[in-house]
Amino acid sequence: MDELHKRIVVKSGNSALREAEAELKAILDQLDLSESDEHNLLVAASEAVNNAISHGNRNDPAKSVTVDMYYQEEGEMVITVEDEGGGFNPAELPDPLLPENLLKPSGRGIHIMKSLMDSVDFDFTDRGTRITMRLNLAKKD
Repeated sequence: MDELHKRIVVKSGNSALREAEAELKAILDQLDLSESDEHNLLVAASEAVNNAISHGNRNDPAKSVTVDMYYQEEGEMVITVEDEGGGFNPAELPDPLLPENLLKPSGRGIHIMKSLMDSVDFDFTDRGTRITMRLNLAKKD
């Protein structure tokens, strides 16, 4: 597989997550990925986009979410998701595995991303929050 860079930009709002997921899936379907890697990338990216729309941009249709997907020759997929929000402190997020949080309807997105990807990093800029996720891709049999 050659190097790849794809960019998706969606306006925040009700249909933005479905639009981004459809575009992400279409891109991933074109690559020769294992089923597991494709699933992990799609779920992690969807969680990041959902958080960017809901928490970062607060569903403001005047704000955008930008997703960049990079495949590097070394076999690593890098996905960045940027919003235009004010940021947050990852250390202050409640642990979704604590008994008092298990039945809450939200609060698992970052935990899911971290469990599916090799690394998840946060950058907070004057433009918003950028999440960078990396996954070393398995060779397809």
